[in-house]
Amino acid sequence: MVELKRSNTWCVPSFDCEPVNKPPLKRTDNTDLDKTLFDGSFTQSNFKKRKSETSLSKLLQACEPQRASELAISKQKQNEIQNWLQCKALKGQPSMLILSGPSGCGKSAAIKLLAKENGFDVIEWITPVDPAEDENKRIMRQGDRFEDHLIRATRYHSVLSDCSKQLLLVKDIPNVYHEDCKGFFTLLEKYFQIGREPVIFVCTETGNSRLLHTLFSPDTREKLGIDLINMYAATPTAMKNVLKRVSSTLNSIAGDMLHVSQRHIDEILSNNIGDVRSAVLNLIFISLRVPEQRLKSECGVREETLGLLHGIGRVTFPRKEPHGNSSKFVHDPEEIAACFQSQSVVFVQFLQENYLNTIRTIEEAAIASDILSLADVLNSEWRDRNLSKVALSYSIRGLMLTNEKPVTGWNPVRKPRDDHSNIRRCLVTAETRCYEVIIKSTPKEKTETLDKEDNEETIIEED
Repeated sequence: MVELKRSNTWCVPSFDCEPVNKPPLKRTDNTDLDKTLFDGSFTQSNFKKRKSETSLSKLLQACEPQRASELAISKQKQNEIQNWLQCKALKGQPSMLILSGPSGCGKSAAIKLLAKENGFDVIEWITPVDPAEDENKRIMRQGDRFEDHLIRATRYHSVLSDCSKQLLLVKDIPNVYHEDCKGFFTLLEKYFQIGREPVIFVCTETGNSRLLHTLFSPDTREKLGIDLINMYAATPTAMKNVLKRVSSTLNSIAGDMLHVSQRHIDEILSNNIGDVRSAVLNLIFISLRVPEQRLKSECGVREETLGLLHGIGRVTFPRKEPHGNSSKFVHDPEEIAACFQSQSVVFVQFLQENYLNTIRTIEEAAIASDILSLADVLNSEWRDRNLSKVALSYSIRGLMLTNEKPVTGWNPVRKPRDDHSNIRRCLVTAETRCYEVIIKSTPKEKTETLDKEDNEETIIEED
């Protein structure tokens, strides 16, 4: 009787994997595994030695500040954040902070770096795009997912972190709360009841942003004890220091792809509006190494980089040259608009501050004011981003055509007023209080106000 040899090949895998009868792998020692995972290739020093880095995300990551002295915000604002982290953000107690300021001024970078120095593990909320299901296979609302994350992150610790303290950073509030302010207020009340870790909201203020006033009104902040720190745009000195530090880093890790020179830094500083993120991105793109033949054949050669002040001067003081029986502009309005598409709102604000310096007649001033008023309305429409480009082109063309005989003379360009956002907040507050008085007033008061308005209308008609 022949003895059959046993075989373990009775189960044929359905996937294209390794053979079943492959000899077992030899287990490596933990020390060897640690050496392979944490070798020198992942350190920052060896990362900077490479000169062929082409990933934009890695370039931006390498440009992030590593010390508090490298931050673009002022020492005063750094001390305010440090005091809040040390005195208000206590373990086991709920606390909340709002960082507000213009885009790209360094809010997120500052809070991440200072929180790390104070021993906090930063957990950042990113609004998910894909839908999720709960335990009952039902699609969860975006607000429910945010509430679940807010409560869990501020009540339970992560097993993957070594820090004893953690902090929740929210830069992107779900859109559902923009219309449901009461639901957001209820969520904040629930957090202050059962939350145990600090939360920081980053609110970016733009010309048409009302997020800070609608979701974090002064009454809400006072009732719940929410702290507020207002940030300002980066100063020219801080921007210059940041670009100098970034230039050496970019040249060391991506020298084969780009070359940052002092001329490039000066061009970025001439268009400085206090946005560090935009300045770094523009510095990367303007310093790319592109062959000259490719530039001439495909892209064309750009003759000059137009600065912000020069652009304002070309619009407010348009020059013409004879062209046959008529005349044409020396500087093309479309080229001026193309240079400032990323700064359309800021450019229109500069025009609003300086357009009266060179206008000669009151009729031209009235037409110019109407043009800029319509451009302001187009910029306030946040549902379509292309309208800002339309407003920029419309305001540039309109002012250049309206100002037929500009006033000659030396006219310095003035900076727009910084209290533009404060005026907008005051108008919103006044409008809200007006509606509250009308809604909460008694029927007798409503009839009296209506009678007063009718009497005023009749008096005006008689006059």
